Amino acid sequence: MAGAMATERTDLGMTARRLARTDVVSVTPDTPITKTAQIMRDRTVGSVLVIEGDELIGVVTDRDIAVEVVADGSASLTHEVTDLEMLTAQDVMTADPQSVDADAKIQRVLRAMNDAHARRIPVVDDDHVVGIIAFDDLVLHLAGECTHVSAQLDSLAEVIHAESPSN
Repeated sequence: MAGAMATERTDLGMTARRLARTDVVSVTPDTPITKTAQIMRDRTVGSVLVIEGDELIGVVTDRDIAVEVVADGSASLTHEVTDLEMLTAQDVMTADPQSVDADAKIQRVLRAMNDAHARRIPVVDDDHVVGIIAFDDLVLHLAGECTHVSAQLDSLAEVIHAESPSN
């Protein structure tokens, strides 16, 4: 019986806090961009948060490094830097990145990502970073929801078929 197969119930009302990864990778504004890229490679992440004190001030993505440093070169940066070793996370970061409140629902997270044209978004609680959500995390969550709904519809169809007078 197809409907008997258990599926894990996901929740469209789930909060950002529950979905967020808590192993946030961060650097300080003065971290050299070469070191930032090495951290991203070693931790297998596509972005790092730039934290000053305990305040989120920016985010550096692999795309930021590729576009701002490699493709455009230092001429695209805000000040004269001729040596790659002198570039810092602050030179390349997106300042004041969009974030979502830890209690935000999934729909709000998706909207914020879309508005910011971002694939990753920090999750904050009282202005402190508590996690990060990647677009891939949302896709997996929503795929689980679709699987659950599909299984429920299969079960309902079986019940209707079993109780149908033509059977």
